Amino acid sequence: MNDLKFSPDINGIEQIDFRPYMLENAYDYYKICTSSTHQRMGIQAVMCALSIEIILKSFHASVKSNEGELNETYEFEKRKALPKGANAHDLMVLCEALPEKIKHYLFNSLDLKTLSANKNLFTQSRYSYEQNASCSHNDRIIKLAASLICKMVYLYRSFGCEDPFIKFFDIEALYFGEVQLYVLCKVP
Repeated sequence: MNDLKFSPDINGIEQIDFRPYMLENAYDYYKICTSSTHQRMGIQAVMCALSIEIILKSFHASVKSNEGELNETYEFEKRKALPKGANAHDLMVLCEALPEKIKHYLFNSLDLKTLSANKNLFTQSRYSYEQNASCSHNDRIIKLAASLICKMVYLYRSFGCEDPFIKFFDIEALYFGEVQLYVLCKVP
């Protein structure tokens, strides 16, 4: 894996505001649900939808306390980011609120289909015992969460974020281990 490098195209993206603790929090939700020995696809999908929601909201969050510290806190600026009356948990609404270049960096057309199919997953399926909760899930939203985490860490690093979580995060291990699997073969 030493020769494989994750390097998406960030051309055209201007400087962004860093919200590293939000990204770390999104990763925590992702990692806890995917590494648990008690695997439940529905719960994993819901937790990954929450992880994606946090990532998308990070583009419209302002620092509220502990600025520059590891435990920096934020507030999502719903009124500035979303149309009046919009559902702040709807992944497609949050995606549409992104700057266009960021949206194109983070999502391809298949990703957008996955996002659309799961746009209300967190609010509609977080209580799996409810009658209207989804009973069927696949791993697309889980892989999308991992991919977005990798893209965000790469973007933050490229623009000089010095947060320890960002600096020491192993993008290649997550991406090539859980998103885009590969097999190494030696030719005799």
